[in-house]
Amino acid sequence: MENITDTETKRKEIMKAVLKISAAVLIIAAAVVAFKPHFTHSTERDKVILSFVARVLQTIHYENIVYNDSFSSKVFDEYIKKLDYGKRYFIKPDMDSLNRFRFKIDDEINSFSLNFCDYATALIKVRQAEAHQYWDEALEGDFDFSKDEYIETEPDSLDYAPTKEALKDYWRKIAKLAVLERYSDLIDNQESAKKDDPSYQEKTLEQLKNEAVESVKKSKRFITFKDKDWLSFYINSIVMTCDPHSEFFMPDDKEQFDISMSGKFEGIGATLQSRDGQTKIVDIIPGSASWRQGELEVNDIILQVGQGDDEPIDIANMELDDVVKKIRGKKGSTVKLTVKKIDGTVKIIPIVRDVVIIEETYAKSSVLTSKDKKTRVGYIYLPKFYADFNDRNGRFCSKDVEKEIKKLSKDNVDGIVIDLRNNGGGSLSDVIDMSGLFIDNGPIVQVKDKEGKTKSLDDKKNGIAYGGPLVIMVNNFSASASEIISAAMQDYDRAIIMGSPSTYGKGTVQSFYDFDKLLSGNDHLKPLGSIKVTIQKFYRINGETTQLRGVIPDIIVPDSYAYLNVGEKESRNALPYDIITKTNYNAWKHKYSKRKVIEKSQDRIAANPVFAEIEKNAKRLKKRSDESYYSLNYDKYRADKQQIKEEADKFSKLSKDKTGITADFLVDDRLASEGDSLKTQKFTRWFGDLEKDVYLLEAVNVINDMK
Repeated sequence: MENITDTETKRKEIMKAVLKISAAVLIIAAAVVAFKPHFTHSTERDKVILSFVARVLQTIHYENIVYNDSFSSKVFDEYIKKLDYGKRYFIKPDMDSLNRFRFKIDDEINSFSLNFCDYATALIKVRQAEAHQYWDEALEGDFDFSKDEYIETEPDSLDYAPTKEALKDYWRKIAKLAVLERYSDLIDNQESAKKDDPSYQEKTLEQLKNEAVESVKKSKRFITFKDKDWLSFYINSIVMTCDPHSEFFMPDDKEQFDISMSGKFEGIGATLQSRDGQTKIVDIIPGSASWRQGELEVNDIILQVGQGDDEPIDIANMELDDVVKKIRGKKGSTVKLTVKKIDGTVKIIPIVRDVVIIEETYAKSSVLTSKDKKTRVGYIYLPKFYADFNDRNGRFCSKDVEKEIKKLSKDNVDGIVIDLRNNGGGSLSDVIDMSGLFIDNGPIVQVKDKEGKTKSLDDKKNGIAYGGPLVIMVNNFSASASEIISAAMQDYDRAIIMGSPSTYGKGTVQSFYDFDKLLSGNDHLKPLGSIKVTIQKFYRINGETTQLRGVIPDIIVPDSYAYLNVGEKESRNALPYDIITKTNYNAWKHKYSKRKVIEKSQDRIAANPVFAEIEKNAKRLKKRSDESYYSLNYDKYRADKQQIKEEADKFSKLSKDKTGITADFLVDDRLASEGDSLKTQKFTRWFGDLEKDVYLLEAVNVINDMK
């Protein structure tokens, strides 16, 4: 998710607060530098970093952070998850030994001690080396796929192995599952090759089995971490105990913040997130290679990365920056990602690396016409709330949307639909300006800081750009700025919000602080890194926060992700939902009956067979995503895999047929694209996608009812 940046005035106020504590921190830092560490792993610089983190969190963070036994216990759990999320390294006696630190971490934070970090790091290094040996030994053994065995992979359903022997057997099962998966894939590949080429030289099952073992041996199951990584894990366990969006960055990790393999980088154009040993897709950059290829999706988990025709590398537990380095590459080269879909299917997706087409990230419009030709709707697609703060003449989404509105008004549309689905947020100032396009000045959002001071951020411009029927489309991944405008338009009763059961639910603001700028002198300790801290919460003008609950649409439509564990509410240590005093605002006066419009829409949704299938698919995805118990018997594994494939094939046809609405150029866009065959081709392809979107069909119907 993109962070909504705070105003410059607030940023300066926060910096003053940091500078006030810097002198005190420096005294502490000096004392730490003079202190000779008892452990060889932690250094003077490590303890200075811990001292800065400890005091900045208490001074800057939105919550009043208290280092006590309760906080200590949460840090302990967070850290153990980072070290051994899958319970594949530590055994029960290890946890008994580590647990003696559970209520001592707060004392160590206050004294800037790293005893727990040092001890745990030394232990995990030993256990990982042993696990590597278990893995190698397992792959040298024989795999009997006729045996009726099972493996549980969900950490919360597992206990720590009681002994090393038990853990070794678990690693045998992990290896067996990896070989079984590869073996099954090779059999599928051979069956496909035989169909395509009658002269194909068929291999025996034993040959394929041996090939599967060799393939798994080549995969990289373990990653070697550096000392800075272990420290980062521990420091971030402290920071992220405060909330999931605060984070510490080592100096050379800062550039990986909101990693996007696009823009100035030649890559695939996807944003990745590493959590609990898995690398997940959290965003697809519009216009990027991944976006154009079309198969990679948000929430896909990357299992392996392959270069061209080379053997893919397993990336489980690999550092995020190392994963990124393997995925990035020269324009025109191919990377093959083996990903696990939410429904459990595994797919190899080849993507030709390219440079993002920046134009595709900006607002754009189309005119949608109903099947009976009686309703013409202006459709504005906004992938993110962008702003160029370095160039006053650059692109700003609020200005671009205003231009699109003017063009649509010339086309005499009956209403406007703004699509914020999958829009993760962006510029705060632009979302306020954009909201002001639809109301005649007034409050848009409220913010509250750690002192409890609230402030209303208002649209102060008189007049509106558009006063007709308005629908805003959202989904589970609409966050931050998307939630601000949706909430404001809902509170003003200015628009009908339509979408998933709720939006993402991120109602917090973060700001970055560079430790090097806070430490005067002591250059031998630099660089120290940066910290991203949550400093404010957002509140609707009605007093409710969007935190956790998000925005609940007026019209709820079935969504394939409706039952999955997505959104802020699923994040560990998320800040709570609460309410403040509402601000003064005047509701919009419209001519239609909102209740009747919603009722008509609900009736259509209930009668539409496509929405019924989407609802079934949502329940299927939930069921499959919860599965973590796998058979290691070949026949049972193949039967399960075939059933998953048949289900996936059935629902893959959803939204592939045209809905009856037609999409076309705005008059101004048609004139601008004349003679530009590439631009015309891009728009034409986009129009084709819009015409198959069942959600847009219903949005057009809603506008028809509103007009």
